[in-house]
Amino acid sequence: MGTSAWLTSVIALAGVMLGGLVSFAVSHQQIREARSQRADDARRERDQRSEDRRFGAFADFINGHRAVQNSLHLYYSQVPSKPGANDIVALLQSGYNSSAMVFLVAETERTREACVGVLRVLQNAQEIVSDHNANPAKDSLGSELKVTMGRAMREFQNAARAELNVDGPESPWIERRRVE
Repeated sequence: MGTSAWLTSVIALAGVMLGGLVSFAVSHQQIREARSQRADDARRERDQRSEDRRFGAFADFINGHRAVQNSLHLYYSQVPSKPGANDIVALLQSGYNSSAMVFLVAETERTREACVGVLRVLQNAQEIVSDHNANPAKDSLGSELKVTMGRAMREFQNAARAELNVDGPESPWIERRRVE
């Protein structure tokens, strides 16, 4: 009977060792899955922060451009109280400055190139306003400048939409002519 007790003890010890090994393997697998899950969560969070930063930078740039467009519309209109050339130059500079964040966060060449296109138009607008601030109401550059600015910004908006994976079709620039 001594051999039977000894054999039972060995079998029990082997069962405990096998159970421990299975428990260790399952635990190790759970640890790897938890690490993988944490890494995936961290990547998703990092991607979301990146997208939020890009969205914010693009929105600020578009809003600054919109302020310039609106002020130029008033500047070249017949309304009596219109912004002065210095006010427009300040808005142009603000719009130009907001591009810095766009260049920091943009991830596609198309968005960068579209931003450069908008900056060229803003620079051109600044030169026109500075050169022609004596009598803007009689200047025919207003309409041309608004169209050029609109086209450049539309290209930027389409590039930003594509980069941010915003659903919907890209909208081309459509010139609207005044009915007189």
